[in-house]
Amino acid sequence: MAGERERWQHLVLPAAESERLTDLGEDGWALVATGEEGGERVLYLRRPALDFRERVTLEQRAGVYDRLGSGNDRAGAEPTPETGILHPGLAHLLASTGHTDWFTVCDRGFPVPLGPDRIDLALVAGIPTVVDVLRAVHAGWAIDRVLIAAEMEAVSPGRVEDLRKLLGAVPLKSVSHVELKRLAAGARATVRTGDTVAYANVIVVGG
Repeated sequence: MAGERERWQHLVLPAAESERLTDLGEDGWALVATGEEGGERVLYLRRPALDFRERVTLEQRAGVYDRLGSGNDRAGAEPTPETGILHPGLAHLLASTGHTDWFTVCDRGFPVPLGPDRIDLALVAGIPTVVDVLRAVHAGWAIDRVLIAAEMEAVSPGRVEDLRKLLGAVPLKSVSHVELKRLAAGARATVRTGDTVAYANVIVVGG
């Protein structure tokens, strides 16, 4: 807005840690001055203050990186679904969904209810899948349990096995498809994918 002062974040970095400047630059930090504090040479950096969605994405990415290893371990690695949620709508959903709250991740043909927020990730048929989205969510967010339709076990047993492998110790519970749709109507959001697997829809409950 006209006349609104730009807000800044500031960071003081010991000069001995100057090798971090490249990584910090990727997160928007810029070196603006050098100086001394307590007899130690330091670097002064700043960046525009992040809005809520940008801050959530960076914090999630940092948390996932901590679990995956140090920056040196990641050097030269190609981006993967485990390096953080880039979609701002999905990042905001995860940041604002509390313990026992839930949201739906559905296939392309699911009747999306009108009440919950709609986050549409569908690109083309089969991209992304429900498993793709769940893998990215599971990498950086606590899941209490996942609900599937009992019909998935009968019609798409391979998908059930994929979910069990992905979720590990996270409980996978089944309900009727009718009940799953009822729960979806009361979810915080519906995340729509391009999945084409029959009964691929899941309810994700926050941990």
